[in-house]
Amino acid sequence: MIKKITTADGSPTLFSDEYGEPYHSVTAGAFREAEEKFIKPCGIYERLEKGSVAVLDVCFGLGFNTIAAVKAAFYARRPLFVLGFEKDIEVIKASIELNWGKMSPFKFLLRGLLKNCLIEGGFLTLNYSDGRIGVKVFIGEGRRVVKAISDRYRGFFDAVFHDPFSPGVNPELWTFEFFNKICGMVKKGGILSTYSSSLPVRKALYMAGFGVREGVAVGRRRKSTVAVKGGRTVLPDKLMEKLEKSVFAVPYRDPFLNDPPALIKNRRSGCIFLLNTEYPVECIY
Repeated sequence: MIKKITTADGSPTLFSDEYGEPYHSVTAGAFREAEEKFIKPCGIYERLEKGSVAVLDVCFGLGFNTIAAVKAAFYARRPLFVLGFEKDIEVIKASIELNWGKMSPFKFLLRGLLKNCLIEGGFLTLNYSDGRIGVKVFIGEGRRVVKAISDRYRGFFDAVFHDPFSPGVNPELWTFEFFNKICGMVKKGGILSTYSSSLPVRKALYMAGFGVREGVAVGRRRKSTVAVKGGRTVLPDKLMEKLEKSVFAVPYRDPFLNDPPALIKNRRSGCIFLLNTEYPVECIY
């Protein structure tokens, strides 16, 4: 069952019964979150000034992050390509029925996507293209999609909007192995932005080849995370020390990108337990 919620900036979102979380920050506001946590940290406006931009939208959801990028490209009159994936096509359909307010003119994108459905690599894909703006959304579980397309899009993307449900309920999209695949799809100097500030997420990004720094605090006390491929990790001294030494920085692991969420969480918990034991142990992470 999909429940509608009005967020702090007046924009709508939905609540997922499966994950027990809303699709957007209720306190930040859905459209504001798209702008402040993804568009600006990834430098989309600056990149569009220089030319075309390619974006990977991890968990398309209601489409708001992509819509914000399309809006920026629309007014900049620059080419934009977005590739995303979403497990539940019904969420995209439900998004169109919501009151987007001033953003309603951009519903044309979702309508266009749903009108042009194809089968690609065993996945249903939704497609939109007007000659300058192109969007492709794979319908399927994120790890399966990424494994299927990662070689084709190696070193392709300028920016990544990483916006799954939280690591506590959706750990399979926050593992070292998943970020390692994503990193391979990003150009050197490309930026990944995510709302999460958790140590295991930052550790996994760091191990995967991203330089990690703090982002913004919008709708919450803790700051988001911005990761630059090949960049230098710049964090306050206390956070850097925790990242390097704390057992709670142990990342989520999913060696073959197919483990169930419970096993991924239990594997991390077991590793932390072993590292905390009084007996000498080795926990490879």
